[in-house]
Parts: sequence; C-alpha cells; structure tokens
Amino acid sequence: MSPPLPQERSAGVGDYTNFYLGSVTVAGALAGLLFVALSVAPQRLSGGQSAEHQAIAGTAYTALIDALWISLFALRPGNVLPAANLAFAIIGLIGTSRLARRLWRSRAQQAVGRRWLYLMIFIMLVYLAQGVIGAAVRRPDEAQAFGASLVTIFFAIGIARSWELLGPGRGGLISEFAEHASGLARRGRGGPADGSPPQQ
Repeated sequence: MSPPLPQERSAGVGDYTNFYLGSVTVAGALAGLLFVALSVAPQRLSGGQSAEHQAIAGTAYTALIDALWISLFALRPGNVLPAANLAFAIIGLIGTSRLARRLWRSRAQQAVGRRWLYLMIFIMLVYLAQGVIGAAVRRPDEAQAFGASLVTIFFAIGIARSWELLGPGRGGLISEFAEHASGLARRGRGGPADGSPPQQ
C-alpha cells in the first residue's frame, strides 16, 4: 500500500487548519461588530451602571481578541502556540483583574449584582488555565487541540457578554437563570416567586 499523500495527511483528524481559518474570520468579525456597536451607542457605557457595562464590554472584547490572536498564531509555521497562550493569559488576567477592581470600587456609587464576583472569578480562572496548561503543553498536536478548545470557550464568553450588553432585555442568559433559581428558592420557602412581599 502506498503512503498517503501530503494532502491526505493535512486533512487528518489532528489538523486544525480549517478550524483556525474559520475562527480567525469569526473572531475578527465579532470583535469588529462589537467595536462598531459601542461606537455608535456610547450611552451604553455611561449612566448609572457604567462600571458594570464597561466590565461587560471589556470582558467580551478581551475574550474575542484572545480567540482571534490564538487562531492567528496557530496558523503560523512552527509551534508558537504555547508561548502565545502564556502571553495572552497574562494580558487577560491583568485586564480582567483591573476591571474587577474597578467594579468592586464602584459598589459605593452603583448597584452591582453579586453574580459579577463569580463571573469575574470564572473568567480569570479560564485565563489562568490558559497560561498554566499552555505552558505545560509542548507537543504541536496537543497545543493545537488545546488552542481549539480555548477558542471555543472564548467565543462562548465573548458572545454571552456581548449579548448581555447589546441584546434586548435587561440581562443575559445567566441573569435569567439566576432569577429563575431565586424564584424557585422563594417558592420553596413559601413566598411569592416574583419576590414581592406576601399579601396580608
């Protein structure tokens, strides 16, 4: 049996070229759309909840930019993904920690939901995992697979935060789940599901 041709090898299971080509296009388009949307509607980042909206916009934009640059470095010749993951993890941790500190300080002037503490911790844990695992994974095939998983996670974070900032309604999916869980908890205690005081 003759050995497989180079074209056949490149189309194997471990080849993520098509994935990263698509993710570069998607990440660039989403980041550009978010930037344009915030440019034409700057009032979303001002007003009584400006710090919270800035945190949403910052985490969304950072996640999409991270996905974009991971995809770009994955398409470069050589095994440069480990170093890129470590560098972008540090950038993401610094940026997210600054947003979290600014959000924490704004509690005296603005009403900030408790869920933001958990969201910021989760996002920083993702960047921490990116740096630790990215530095530990050295084999090119493993680095490509880990990078593809990271891109998917960052897409989920960026789209969820963008929807919460620019989408209709007063919150994202996490807000809906949190409110639903609170309603179930109040109902279990015998109170009204909507949080209104019991009628006498």
